[in-house]
Amino acid sequence: MERALRLIPIPRPRLLALALVAALPLALGEISVGFVWLGALLGVLALALAVLDVVVTPDPARLDVRRLAEPQLSLGVPNRVALRIRNPFARRLRLTVRDEAEPSFDVDPRRLEAEIPSEGEAELSYVARPRHRGTFRFGDVHVRVRGPLDLVERQGRVGAAAPANVYPDLREIRRYEVSLRRGLAYDAGQRRARLPGAGSVFERLREYQPDDDPRSISWTATARHGRPISVEYETERQQRVLILLDAGRMMSSTVGGLTKLDHAVNTALMLAYVATAKGDEVGLLGFADDVRSYLVPRRGRQQFLRITEELRRIEVTTTEPDHLRAFEFLRARKGRRALVVLFTDLVSDDASRALVSAVTRLAANDLVLCCLLADPHLGEVATRVPDSTAALYERIVAQEVLAARAKALATLRQRGAHVIDVPAERLTVATIQRYLELKRRSL
Repeated sequence: MERALRLIPIPRPRLLALALVAALPLALGEISVGFVWLGALLGVLALALAVLDVVVTPDPARLDVRRLAEPQLSLGVPNRVALRIRNPFARRLRLTVRDEAEPSFDVDPRRLEAEIPSEGEAELSYVARPRHRGTFRFGDVHVRVRGPLDLVERQGRVGAAAPANVYPDLREIRRYEVSLRRGLAYDAGQRRARLPGAGSVFERLREYQPDDDPRSISWTATARHGRPISVEYETERQQRVLILLDAGRMMSSTVGGLTKLDHAVNTALMLAYVATAKGDEVGLLGFADDVRSYLVPRRGRQQFLRITEELRRIEVTTTEPDHLRAFEFLRARKGRRALVVLFTDLVSDDASRALVSAVTRLAANDLVLCCLLADPHLGEVATRVPDSTAALYERIVAQEVLAARAKALATLRQRGAHVIDVPAERLTVATIQRYLELKRRSL
């Protein structure tokens, strides 16, 4: 059936215009039989030209199409996907191309136009923005080849099925790597937290001080500036970092087109990368009503790759999170003192009390950093002047939620936890900055 449909040519506007021209004399057939013969002649001519256009138009399925895309697509951001098409025919081709992308990808543009010289090739590209993490597939590439007379076009399908693995946002990772290669400090829009000292990682150049070690002098920089210049290094202290991801119901709400869990996962990936680059042991625990995934803290690039894969698979659930169970699971396995970074959310009083209780137990032996996503919409509703009874009710509810949230956060701080409560666009920067600060203070 599909093959039969593929063989059916698609009329172009020029053919429809010819058909309309042929129909006009037929409409005047009552005036003179000559118009009928003229219309019939024009109709036959249009049909003959259309058949000829179909016959000389190459089969699209014989085109060589290669899809060029990153093996790891990033969640929620534009990913470039290219289609390289080679024309094996001895004639110029005009094409319309549509890639069979995953339905959960926002694609722009959907259709691509190209003109390829004889035995030449062209590269077309579009942007795919995945809305979910996980493993998906690209399908085949659908191609329409326009006839040389531009009366019809033939359609076909070129096999190009391939997996499409969607990971947390990898752009910040690449930015960080570029910064390291250039000898620059990563800031993501803000100043990087630093600890000057005698480490092994380049920090900056500065003017030589009398109490500096003479071995720290950069003779190249000294010659360039005409005065003694010292190289300053970061002091590196290795520690253990445990990332906890709440995948419960409260993390399913959407902010900026992504779930709160997706925002947390993106930040967790960046945190894992930076902590790994700093030489820290990094582990991961995903939980909802029970522990869903766990990676023992380790150092090195392989551990970061394991964390990346695990983050790709973590999915939000409809169940209530059990913070106490997750923390007890962690306490039984984590060993020495660690920095525990928890990504979660607070909506109800019950959830707040459960979180405070769990954090209080954990904070007795570990350093706990709670990272929450503030909802700008909630603050807007809480301050909006109501224009109806329903709006008044929404305002009261929003104010109660914010009050309960503020109380819970204050209690967490009193119990020894560090807290971040920022909008989604600031979560990554704020978390990395706080991690670097805590590392610098060696808490």
